[in-house]
Amino acid sequence: MFSRSERLESLLKEEIALALQHMKDFGAKGLLTITDVELSPDRKTAHVYYSFLGSDRDRELMSDSLRAQASLLRALVKKRVYLKVVPRLIFSYDETPRHASRIDELLHKIEREHKA
Repeated sequence: MFSRSERLESLLKEEIALALQHMKDFGAKGLLTITDVELSPDRKTAHVYYSFLGSDRDRELMSDSLRAQASLLRALVKKRVYLKVVPRLIFSYDETPRHASRIDELLHKIEREHKA
């Protein structure tokens, strides 16, 4: 059984992703994905983790844009989700996909060298 916080994290992840689909002009070109949402114990802050597929410059633009528009995204979520307190959104870039790709690349290199 999932706890209330886990259900709320899942709901927020979905709603933030939906809200982002309706927003325009982030100033960056690439693919944005919400990877996780973690609520603080008091449920007043949500750490929103995202990955971004694009250039480093576009990733910086996306990061700046998400931080600048966090309060607008919170307001959009608040319209769709009935909660006493909608948490403050803090966006953080998720390095996990990049690290996983690098590890996979290294494992393939080791495998090729072992076969040679």
